[in-house]
Amino acid sequence: MAKSEQQKQKKLAKKKAKEQRKKRELARQQQLMTSMAGKMQAAANGEIKDCLISDSLFEGNDESAAIGHVMLSRVAPGGHIAMAFFLVDLGCMGVKDVAGNYRTPTEYSDVMTDMRNRRAMRPCSPEFARGVVEASIGFAESCGLAPHPDYVKYAPLWNDIEPISVEDKITFGANGRPVYIAGPFDNDARQALIFNRMSNALGAGNFHFVAVPEQQQKLLEEDFSDEPTMNRIDSAE
Repeated sequence: MAKSEQQKQKKLAKKKAKEQRKKRELARQQQLMTSMAGKMQAAANGEIKDCLISDSLFEGNDESAAIGHVMLSRVAPGGHIAMAFFLVDLGCMGVKDVAGNYRTPTEYSDVMTDMRNRRAMRPCSPEFARGVVEASIGFAESCGLAPHPDYVKYAPLWNDIEPISVEDKITFGANGRPVYIAGPFDNDARQALIFNRMSNALGAGNFHFVAVPEQQQKLLEEDFSDEPTMNRIDSAE
């Protein structure tokens, strides 16, 4: 084969290999976008859009532990907006719940308007927001408790944000000790599990524990349904 023909074949082979790499990358991106976790990963390098934190997270005292939301959003590929909402319990649970959105700019604007109308939240730096979330996770782990299992789906959205220390800005527990108060969806079995884990990690008498009998859960759930806390729109992901 002539040298010129060999060079031509090499160029064609390189071109074909490049096209195949592009196809594989496109397929990978398409596969990513089929799950909420993938959408968060795809948006991880995007420009930060908004970062908000609930006023209530600064209101912990000796009588009750603070609980509230942290929200982070980034611009995702194609112009969509990826949002993550972390329900943070500074009493003992850490990241108690988490949910997310992936919306067009118009839909995002509507979500933000509704959220601002419903919640008392203030802008904060992404570094502070991550600091609050990760400090709450660390405190929960010291109590024998892990963050909500869906946290791993949304954690990639933090990406290169470096957390800062928040220990002097927020208060963990109440009256100097971790405190658990049964939530509206914590049945007897879950309450027992949490109690046992806290007992093993902290020792009896070293934490407050407020249980709610399962028969009262229905009333709590009805009350909770009217609260503007989290719209879980990714439950099927």
